[in-house]
Amino acid sequence: MNHKELVDQVFHNIFKQSQRIESLNSWYAMRNYLEQLDNIQLKAMLKKK
Repeated sequence: MNHKELVDQVFHNIFKQSQRIESLNSWYAMRNYLEQLDNIQLKAMLKKK
């Protein structure tokens, strides 16, 4: 799985748990944060779900 796919999957899991994103700004902030993480950190987040 490449970096973009990991970011998408983690973001999807977060969205699924919260059921909604508060605003477009928070959506962008979350995407930016996830894109700064490396693959190991993203995989760890997926395992925690």
